[in-house]
Amino acid sequence: MIIDTHCHAGLLKYEPVKSLLYHMDQNGVDRAVLIQYAGNSDNTYLIDCLERHAGRLAAAMIVDPSDDGTAVRRWADAGIRGIRLRVDARSTSTDPLAIWRAAHECGLVVSAPCKPELIVGGAFAEVIEHFPDLSIVLEHLGGVGDKAQPPYDVFVKALELSRFDNLTMKMPGFGEICPVPMPFDPIPPLPTMALEAFGADRLMWGSDYPPVSSREGYANSLQIPREYFSDLSETEQSAIFGDTARRVWFDD
Repeated sequence: MIIDTHCHAGLLKYEPVKSLLYHMDQNGVDRAVLIQYAGNSDNTYLIDCLERHAGRLAAAMIVDPSDDGTAVRRWADAGIRGIRLRVDARSTSTDPLAIWRAAHECGLVVSAPCKPELIVGGAFAEVIEHFPDLSIVLEHLGGVGDKAQPPYDVFVKALELSRFDNLTMKMPGFGEICPVPMPFDPIPPLPTMALEAFGADRLMWGSDYPPVSSREGYANSLQIPREYFSDLSETEQSAIFGDTARRVWFDD
């Protein structure tokens, strides 16, 4: 089973979900996680997608920073599995950790936009301390990007947080870490560094569709990482491209 853990869909930005489903079908991708796009706290379309494609999709909401947890609980009750929160996010309500707290109480998965500098910062350390069993997925290979230079000191420090068992990391298409257009040569060692830190059973592939279409495209965002990790065992490859995501996002 192949699961894409980082996709966007919408009616006012990006593409309707049918565009994503087309690319999934063309590339043998079984399931996907819809990640709400930045700035949109109306998750109604995500609910509609989940209802129309039950069992194939999961989703992560966004709520207004002023939320005291009420909106989090409402969307969770409607069937949304996760929430998108920056690693340094704070609520503007009376409890700065209100949204994190509600996510924890609802058993949500946090999909966390980040940069290595933020991962090692005090704000995220406070979250980990308060919610040690909250499932947090670091997006976009920790946000390391395509400008990082050896010896990748801050990224190395960020990877040290893999010691916390509740953290996992998304493995993106390599157009996020390599200059485009292809061919990507050389590929920096960042994916291997993440693998060594987290292990295959705490990594999950995510295409970043549809922004990936302006880089290497959907098919290549899957094919190139699969080729890169082709020397791993079948169990490890299955973890990165499906089994980790199935455990975290789909509970099966």
